Amino acid sequence: MRKYLSYGALLGLVLILAGLGKYSVSRMWKLFSWITVLVGAVLLIAYVVFHFDDLKKKLSLRSVRYGGNAFAVALIALLILGALNFIANRHTFRLDFTAGKQFSLSDQTKNILKNLKKDVRVSAFFQNENQGRMEDLLKSYRFQSPKFHYEFVDPDKKPAMAKQYGITSYNTTVLECGGNVERVTAQLEQDITNALIKVTRDAKKTVYFVEGHGEPSIEDSERGGYSTAKKAVENENYIVQKLNLASKKSVPKDCAILIVNGPQKALFASELDSIGAYLDGGGKVFFMIDPEIPGFETFLDKWGAKLGNDVVVDASGMGQLFGMGPSVPLVSSYESHPITQKFRVMTFFPYARSVTPKENRPTEMTAQSLLKSSPNSWAETNFGALRRNNARYDKNQDIMGPVSLGLVVTKDAGGKKSRLVVFGDSDFANNSYFSTQGNGDLFMNTVSWLAEEEDLISIRAKSPEDRRVFLTAQQSRMAMITTLILMPLLALGTGVFVYVRRGRK
Repeated sequence: MRKYLSYGALLGLVLILAGLGKYSVSRMWKLFSWITVLVGAVLLIAYVVFHFDDLKKKLSLRSVRYGGNAFAVALIALLILGALNFIANRHTFRLDFTAGKQFSLSDQTKNILKNLKKDVRVSAFFQNENQGRMEDLLKSYRFQSPKFHYEFVDPDKKPAMAKQYGITSYNTTVLECGGNVERVTAQLEQDITNALIKVTRDAKKTVYFVEGHGEPSIEDSERGGYSTAKKAVENENYIVQKLNLASKKSVPKDCAILIVNGPQKALFASELDSIGAYLDGGGKVFFMIDPEIPGFETFLDKWGAKLGNDVVVDASGMGQLFGMGPSVPLVSSYESHPITQKFRVMTFFPYARSVTPKENRPTEMTAQSLLKSSPNSWAETNFGALRRNNARYDKNQDIMGPVSLGLVVTKDAGGKKSRLVVFGDSDFANNSYFSTQGNGDLFMNTVSWLAEEEDLISIRAKSPEDRRVFLTAQQSRMAMITTLILMPLLALGTGVFVYVRRGRK
């Protein structure tokens, strides 16, 4: 009988381990786990009851006491490790050492989650074996806000729920807030955050881009177009429209932001009057005026912005890091303002003019520089010398750096709060440069500040970088010869050398 109980105790231990192993895989206490653990526990208890006297004698031995102490120390260590794992499982903490912080949420995402006013429900329709990557991402969102809730649904096991949400393909994520619903098929932070912005905004604001004067088209996908900027604005839940002011008597009433991006000709006086009236009524306007484009100086002067008839030249050599010349000033430090708060990335401006605050302004108007070029730069007024590539700083004509490349103006009169941003360049936000360094973030931060949505101002999520190394055929052969032939031969030769030397001794 005792012999069989010993076998039963061994079987009980195996059953308990099997039940716990099943639970660790499924994370659910199913019938199999319960039965195996309970049966195993009964067998172990039966063994202890019938062998109690023998166990008591063995425990009194000195060797057993020493072994018991060692077992107790090991058990305490395991309990400590288990407690640490329990805490870590519920209080996520990560260190991201990747070059582009690929596994960390962006500042914008964190700001949005921090400022959530309503509960957001996320239903991720994934098969069980494909949940890992998305689960890691959603856990990071949940860690930032208690109002962010998510669950995974296997559409094969719950077809009714999948049909209810109109799911037609695997790996679809649905975000809900109030009555707003957004669907995402990608597993990228930028897509989840864009959907989060859309479902948490009660109403869409309209952004108008002025056209009719040679401005880059928001529909143009070529290098100089603005289709990337348009898509970025739409992703943050704005409606984007084109506006020909020459055919309108005034700026539309639903206009949240008016953008004048790189006109090649001056606007008509009536158009500037319409913009002025819009600003006086508390409007928000974003001017991007390139060098050698006249006709805006008088209008902007009334609004506290002095537009320079020059081109900013950067002699610091920083542009060479990006294969650019001195006519492309780089900005690495910024003035204190909500648009550039916590801004830690460089921006650059291909062929830009100076824009400085006007000294004598009305008392209800404030103006400040937003970004400046490096100290080793100046505002060149001799365009001919610039074209001949022999521009030199002339202290009698040029402005020594740092040179202001953009400014913000606010006006508060009669309860109407106007906001104006003026940059001396428009190319920085076209398709060629929008996604490079911080250019796109600077453009979108400006839009967010003008729209009075400061929680969107930050560094946005980027697409994961493709960091693969591509080798030529010759490089591939060299790598193969080095790893498969030269390195083994080197190891073999070293071994032979050591063996021979020891033999001589």
